[in-house]
Amino acid sequence: MATRLITRSDWLAAHPPAPEQLTGTLAGVARHTRNGEDFRHAVREFLDEFALRGDDRSRAQAITERPEPTGDPRHDAYLGALAEHLAAVHDLDRPAWSIEPDRFLDRFWFLSDVSGFRAVSISQAPAAFRRRGIFIPERSLHRV
Repeated sequence: MATRLITRSDWLAAHPPAPEQLTGTLAGVARHTRNGEDFRHAVREFLDEFALRGDDRSRAQAITERPEPTGDPRHDAYLGALAEHLAAVHDLDRPAWSIEPDRFLDRFWFLSDVSGFRAVSISQAPAAFRRRGIFIPERSLHRV
């Protein structure tokens, strides 16, 4: 009899890690970035783990600590947008640090130059990102 293949997300939903194993934070993303890790990779890892957090207290812990500057104003603004977006989606208090002036850009930032990306990004970017001048497709915030 053939075994049904499942996705990583399905397996993790059925076998969630213990709460003490969920240690990823937005402050950690900034720390990893300052230490040379690719920003997008660090964000993806954070989002993977954030999706496993099963309660509001755990989710709030992941976004509450203020990330120190990464050295790139775009990344600092992105972290502010992500904190605000996740707080809104999960009905959490928005972290105060997320609306500090250095969490906003003076110029628009499109994360890709791929043809057609700008139109999709403009139409789909969540409000927390748009108001900071960051344009990403909404689906890029979902991990499967």
